[in-house]
Amino acid sequence: MDKEQFYTHLQNADSLNEQTLEGLKNITEEFPWFQAGWMLYLKNLKNCNDPAYETVLKKVAVMVPERKNLFRFLNSELPAQQPSIEKLKAASSLYQLEGETSASDSLIDRFLNSGSSVIRKKSDVLDSVENKELIEKSVAENDEIITETLASIYFQQKNYEKAQRAYQKLSLKYPEKSVYFAARIKEIEVLKNNN
Repeated sequence: MDKEQFYTHLQNADSLNEQTLEGLKNITEEFPWFQAGWMLYLKNLKNCNDPAYETVLKKVAVMVPERKNLFRFLNSELPAQQPSIEKLKAASSLYQLEGETSASDSLIDRFLNSGSSVIRKKSDVLDSVENKELIEKSVAENDEIITETLASIYFQQKNYEKAQRAYQKLSLKYPEKSVYFAARIKEIEVLKNNN
């Protein structure tokens, strides 16, 4: 099978028959990692109702990264089934939440019928008082999370004020290391005075 024949069969998979089966099998043997060849060979096996179809399907399903595309290609004779809104509504009426009286009372229907189409800009959200408080809380230091590593990071970033406060808090939190922390605090003071 030459390249042009392959492309023709790829575009019109219904033209695959018993005569094309051997040529596609040769392509898969010669080029075992050629996914399109395997897919076309598999489609050919399916069209011919070949008993090897199931075995080859298992092999090809592992090689093809997008199995949905493989499924669509193999089942292209099936009509595309896009659920309509009416079908979805009919299906949703079958499943009601406990205590609901009708499908129109479902959570989704209430949301859709609420007509809430207000979209806020980020600046509006950030300007609210609650959000400002949340932002301040998230930036504020928490004594529970002050660690030696955090103090060291502050020091490396030359954020000497925060580093000094962190070492002071650590000194109170871990009195057994207070001598070490006092030395670090003194080192920071010397660096601050030299700058």
